[in-house]
Amino acid sequence: MFINFSSIISWMFKSFDISGDTKLLEKLEKDGTRFLMIIKKHWIYSILISWRVLFVIVIEIANVYLLVFSHPNPSLTTIIVAVLLTLNVVWWLCIVVIYIRRFRRIQGNKPYVEDIYFAIAKSKDSDAAFVNFFNQTILLLFLLIGITIFTVVSSIQTLLSGDVYFSVGVINAVLLVIQLGLFYGYLNAMINQEMDFKVVMPGRILFYNQLGVFGDSQSMNADKIKTINSKHAGLFGAFINYGNIIILTEGDQAANGQMNMDYVGEPLDTVKEIQKILVSDFSSMEKDVNLLLQKFSAQIGIENVDTIENRKLLQEFVHSHETLLQDIFKNGDSEIKQEVRELYILINR
Repeated sequence: MFINFSSIISWMFKSFDISGDTKLLEKLEKDGTRFLMIIKKHWIYSILISWRVLFVIVIEIANVYLLVFSHPNPSLTTIIVAVLLTLNVVWWLCIVVIYIRRFRRIQGNKPYVEDIYFAIAKSKDSDAAFVNFFNQTILLLFLLIGITIFTVVSSIQTLLSGDVYFSVGVINAVLLVIQLGLFYGYLNAMINQEMDFKVVMPGRILFYNQLGVFGDSQSMNADKIKTINSKHAGLFGAFINYGNIIILTEGDQAANGQMNMDYVGEPLDTVKEIQKILVSDFSSMEKDVNLLLQKFSAQIGIENVDTIENRKLLQEFVHSHETLLQDIFKNGDSEIKQEVRELYILINR
């Protein structure tokens, strides 16, 4: 059981709220929104910024070597500090890997149009994963600060006693301070990944940006959008299939009114989905759902949603065969998963 540092910081800074996206979705649901798209940074972003983790591991190895092997007779206290430092870094590495894996599982490789209830459930899972990562990282930061303070005090005591190993203590202290900076920088980057998000909904796009404990938001109406462009982020971006989306408004000059979405999975397809949502293109969704019904006509027994009667039959089927649709979703490829999501959108609109 860990101290809930996220709640403490949210209480201190009202602009910092890890569950802010979930609260927004719940408000939109009450206001009548039935489908939308949540866009967050692609999971590859957390991999690309993980150079900090590698540097921390290298510095930790140097710290432990200086603590234990630079002195012919290291004290028991010094050995304990070295062990705590090692456990600190290993623990942090584990929670980083666990969080990235959970983020990828929850968010997937691309954003997609989904029913508001699916979106809320996914958002809650994502919040829980990040709160766990955030709280443990803050705890490890405090432990590292304690180790750093102890090392600095020990270095001063060594200097006053005239011990020749004073320089080793100074090097250790400097390396620990660098570790603290890397820890904090990586946490800020992960806050940026989790708490930066865009909400695409019929008629407008909402932009939410978080920098540390400070957050801001902007809104762009669909009728003001002039163009939506996408591009892959270089050769590596084309290989992984992520990139940037640039939205320009009418009357845009010198990039004023330009909004960017960076590290977006499958940017070309995402632009099509954004346009579909902005204009409430139900006809495209109906075509996708018809394909799903044709693939599973034997199990579902309804071949299209082209008539009001069939839509009513489909609503009744969904309510009484929830498990079957869940199995189709879990076992299906990305296209089938999208078709199931759009099925729920159609029957709930």
